[in-house]
Amino acid sequence: MKTKLFRKGDIAVILIILVVAAAFWLYQSRQTDKLEAVISVDGKVVEVIDLSKVDGKRTIELDTEPEIKIAVENGAVYFEEAGCDDKLCINCGKLSKKGDTAVCLPAKTVVTVSGANVDVMTY
Repeated sequence: MKTKLFRKGDIAVILIILVVAAAFWLYQSRQTDKLEAVISVDGKVVEVIDLSKVDGKRTIELDTEPEIKIAVENGAVYFEEAGCDDKLCINCGKLSKKGDTAVCLPAKTVVTVSGANVDVMTY
């Protein structure tokens, strides 16, 4: 006796799931949210930068102790220089997606990329 791997109902369910997944993927890929870099020092927002409007490289020097430099270019923001010993903030790399965060604890500086539709953010 031969047994079929899939019945007609199984194939219909699989096709429906694939169509729904494809529609969701197309919806998500067409959304273009405005990405912003939010720079805060000691809990106070110092600057908000629209990442899509930055042409070339822009360097921001903050008056903190230790001194740090933050660079913005090509839709990304990152710590370029830090006067602290461990340089962990520089090792975070370039932040370019919603929810990306880098922190320099000695300088009490936080850089976060945010957008209009952040679903979940972990601290």
